[in-house]
Amino acid sequence: MLKKRTKYEDLWSSVLANKENIRKSNVEKEKGKLLGATKGQPAVRQYFECTNLQALSRRELWGNPSGKWNGSKRWCASTKFYIKDLMSYDTDVYKFMGQCGYITPFVCAFSHSARGGKYIAVGDEEGGIGFIDSRKDNKIELESARKQFVAHDNAIFDLQWSRDDSTIISASGDQTARLWDVEKQKCKAVLRGHSCSIKVVAYNHKDTNVWATASRDGNIFIWDVRTSGSAEKAGARHVRPTVGIISAHGQQNNSKSVTKTKARSSAGPIRSNPTSSVTGVQWLRHFDYLLASSGALDGIIKYWDIRKLSPHRGTPEPLTTSVDGSTSKRPHGVSTLLLDHTGTRLFANSTDNHIYMYDAIRLGPPLSRFTHPAYRCSSFYVRMSISPDGRFLVSGSSDKRMYIWEMDAPGEKPVILKGHENEVSSVNWCKTDLGLLASVSDDTSLRLWRVQQSMSEQCRQNPNLLDQHWGVVVDS
Repeated sequence: MLKKRTKYEDLWSSVLANKENIRKSNVEKEKGKLLGATKGQPAVRQYFECTNLQALSRRELWGNPSGKWNGSKRWCASTKFYIKDLMSYDTDVYKFMGQCGYITPFVCAFSHSARGGKYIAVGDEEGGIGFIDSRKDNKIELESARKQFVAHDNAIFDLQWSRDDSTIISASGDQTARLWDVEKQKCKAVLRGHSCSIKVVAYNHKDTNVWATASRDGNIFIWDVRTSGSAEKAGARHVRPTVGIISAHGQQNNSKSVTKTKARSSAGPIRSNPTSSVTGVQWLRHFDYLLASSGALDGIIKYWDIRKLSPHRGTPEPLTTSVDGSTSKRPHGVSTLLLDHTGTRLFANSTDNHIYMYDAIRLGPPLSRFTHPAYRCSSFYVRMSISPDGRFLVSGSSDKRMYIWEMDAPGEKPVILKGHENEVSSVNWCKTDLGLLASVSDDTSLRLWRVQQSMSEQCRQNPNLLDQHWGVVVDS
């Protein structure tokens, strides 16, 4: 027999029902405001009634541009409109001088927090490292000389800042990687062990004293800069690899581990087939003992468990490998390997002119791909970068342009930037400012791209205002 409800219980039920109806009514009103319910008004217009900066801030704080909390539901409106206002003036162009004239910069990297995160390190083809303060335009160099020094005897292919920006590590064609004190411009450690050019370097996210390098010799070495080593010139320590993977992406997959003891006792450097070059290496964020790598031979990504790199456990095998998502008839290598800020998405820039996105937690076939009919990745110098808000992916291109895709909309047209006169190789997004981007090119220049809303709008309305030396959005 059911218990009869009291009048107080009935009253309380009606109050709860009334509150739920009011809540639903308010939600519908908010939807009407946010989605542009005004007659004749486009759906996105209501979103932009506030300034661009306010809209971005409110979206990050509250999940919607109205600045009101809406539970766990996030506001998923695109901020692509903001990216379309990127421009590069002639005062945003920097050139690099060498012994015989202008030289080509190969890589650029923004600091994490130094000078507001807008301090750029640039490595060039003669082994020099230069620093540019992007808070100012290039006219400042008429007043004071650019801070730079010679770091290597050959070209620099990669640069990585330490988390506190006090040091920077450089990878070079002289077969070494070097750790530098930025302020003193003094070498603290020399990482020597590869027999060919070092293409990429990456630090462990949980321990920045641990680094991984990948080289054209086909080998991956892991280093701990705290280990003792013999002294070199100017007080720098000579550090040997603690452990490594030999021929990580070779044709026969003859991977062998090498320890610090074996490396010291070996008669000479271990050489591999040049086609087995390792082009990318990344430490996974959720598993600090796992290392991802890619090669020039094919589009396969491999995960390595560094805990198993011991001669006592036999020849190491990759923990897992990806499924090649390319539809090309012949194999294509990977130019760059990039992990997003959350550590859940892994991007591989393939020479088949596609960028493939993988699930970094469970490696398998690509989840999606990014491309454009004009996009070209024709060399292993083309690189990628991710915006500070984690929503956009930018890549250089051999067709002299830059392509920006929205990562949650791989099928949409990218924003295309044109300004360079030759292949755009390295690109890097400022870690603290969505409206600041840097690119280097074979035209011997570095360009800064800044959001210029008013000028961009004027140029769209009157193309005659455009200067031929400016960099602008040409398609989106």
